[in-house]
Amino acid sequence: MNMIQTNRPNQRLHTGSKLVWGFTIIELSVILGIITLLAVVSLVFLAPSAAKGRDARREQDIKSIQNALNLYANQKSIYPACSPEIAVDGNTDCLSSLLLSEETIKAIPLDPKYKGTGSCGDANSFLYCYMSTNGISYTIRYQLETNSVHGKSAGWQSVNP
Repeated sequence: MNMIQTNRPNQRLHTGSKLVWGFTIIELSVILGIITLLAVVSLVFLAPSAAKGRDARREQDIKSIQNALNLYANQKSIYPACSPEIAVDGNTDCLSSLLLSEETIKAIPLDPKYKGTGSCGDANSFLYCYMSTNGISYTIRYQLETNSVHGKSAGWQSVNP
């Protein structure tokens, strides 16, 4: 069957004047390739900024927990004693239950990548850890993903009062 090329690049007429619309396989492949390339490039550039954002949130979360601990210590003259080191789950752990019962904080912040499992100090765990053996001092540990926080490198960090 003979084809007649029209003024439009994707429109062809059969000699029987039947109108046919469409894209060729090559055109569709090129478009799909461009979309795939854009998706890969955006993932490569957005992934580090997402990790930096999570690290910034971790720093804010730790300050919120420290503020709640200071309020608790002002009321009780002692920090919550939790030993050995506990993983903060926001609900049933020693620290969370004490801070929530005293209403020093409305909700205990959790690490943005916390999945409900993991252990303190594990390189693959993202959670907040708390320990105070005597209530006089405490240690909060958390893990950063990047070197984006000034003065801190990726890995486990510790803060004290």
